[in-house]
Amino acid sequence: MTKNRMNRKALPALAAGMLLAGCVEVNDGDKITHTTSTGGTENSGTVESCDAGVSTSGFAFPCDAIFVAPDAQNGDDITEALLIALFELPENTVVVLPKGEFTVSETITVTSASGVVLTGYGIHDTKLDFSNSTGDDSIRFEGGTNLTIRDFGVYESNKNAIKVTNASGVHFAYTATVWEGPLESDNGAYGLYPLQSQNVLLEHNYAAGSADAGIYVGQSRDVVIRDNVAVRNVAGIEVENTLNADVYNNMATGNTAGILVFDLPGLTNAYGGNIRVFSNRAYANNAPNVGAGAVGIAPPGTGILVFATSDVEIYNNDITDNETTALAIASYLLADDDLANYPSKYGQAMSNGWTPLVRNVYAHNNFIARNGSNPQGVLLVDIINGYTSPYNASGMAQVFPAILYDGVGELLANAGLLTDFQAFIPEGSQAEADGVSYMPYGPEDQICANNNVNGNPSPSYDDVNTGQVFGTDPMNPANWNAEGTAPAPSLLIEPMIGSSLLNCAHNRLPPNAVSINGVAYGCTGDDLSEAACAL
Repeated sequence: MTKNRMNRKALPALAAGMLLAGCVEVNDGDKITHTTSTGGTENSGTVESCDAGVSTSGFAFPCDAIFVAPDAQNGDDITEALLIALFELPENTVVVLPKGEFTVSETITVTSASGVVLTGYGIHDTKLDFSNSTGDDSIRFEGGTNLTIRDFGVYESNKNAIKVTNASGVHFAYTATVWEGPLESDNGAYGLYPLQSQNVLLEHNYAAGSADAGIYVGQSRDVVIRDNVAVRNVAGIEVENTLNADVYNNMATGNTAGILVFDLPGLTNAYGGNIRVFSNRAYANNAPNVGAGAVGIAPPGTGILVFATSDVEIYNNDITDNETTALAIASYLLADDDLANYPSKYGQAMSNGWTPLVRNVYAHNNFIARNGSNPQGVLLVDIINGYTSPYNASGMAQVFPAILYDGVGELLANAGLLTDFQAFIPEGSQAEADGVSYMPYGPEDQICANNNVNGNPSPSYDDVNTGQVFGTDPMNPANWNAEGTAPAPSLLIEPMIGSSLLNCAHNRLPPNAVSINGVAYGCTGDDLSEAACAL
């Protein structure tokens, strides 16, 4: 069917006739306002308060909101109405999507908006179906300040559901991104997808079915992710190359991996850090990994994965029923150990501050139970085979570690084999100021896990283990091959309670906060009295 495409220059003038119902007029150019007539003469009324409606989460629509296709019926295509409503929005405009289920046939793009709120009637009450859309992204915000996306659902996106780039002040609330049916490789990649932004708040959202990450924040800073639900994604919640993020009071279940903290090479923001993951539930994340790219290495059955990111604190989480491991902490060297080719493959990323190492990770006071019953994943296959056979350090087959640290990067750094990489960090750079280093680990750099709670009942209590694949003492010949030229996995393993492995502690990381429209969100803002923030 051929579409009749409107001239965009004509869109504002058509808005009054196509978008709104009720008491409406066009004044001051083409600004659309709800009015109540006081003099009986058309166009002579003044703007007064009115009951314009409210979403199921309690967000009240203002009288001067733009109401998109208010008379649309279930199944209607509202693409044109959306394009009109979101064209050259004035500051602080509220755009209300209609109540019901509707189709959208192309990407909806909003550029350089300020103070805009895009809302529906509720996460179950306004559903937008993009299954026949021609665009990769369903809804995309490019630039802008103080943006709010709330109270509606986006279904069956080609690639990304709601993407926000290069914005300052981004608030997702009571929003759903969904691919229905089983988790498959041809599902879209990202659900909620803010990147290269600052002051990002995601709360009370639901993400299901992403073949990459359901709830994702990448290459950003000053982030709070709280009170969300992520199910049946490859990565439930992912924080990538991001500085200053608090992830708390979320639920991740049915994913391949529940919560991921990644630093990957080659991105605009070279590295992240100061990430706190606390008071979350990460349980039964055992879906097969159908993802591509970096997320494709995440082992199915992982509760929380920290990969090549330093300065991370993980505490007070419930991590249960994950078939591989509760918590995995790994350097990038576990995925690519070809050090000779690092300068040619990753030299620019290393010059920008990315490092394959992981330092200063502190896991404490987590409740850990019933993990490791069916370990799997290409990234860990040799490690799994070692721990579940007599060829580990104990000399007996063991239940796979509930807390697993690879240790290889620390061993190489402690042996002085990475010091040449220090030259990649420019003198006076931000990376140098942030302590990015290839030098031997000091006490402040160690990977620590203590005071975690063993939730297994008897007789499987002793099956909650801590494992360290490579020993980190370069003077111990057991940590090297027979020629002493390459690291050799020791497959260290001990019961988690009373283990000498990773038995250290760090100072607590500072809380992170988000500021949007002058309001502070997070543990030093609106959640000061939240129980999770007091721990």
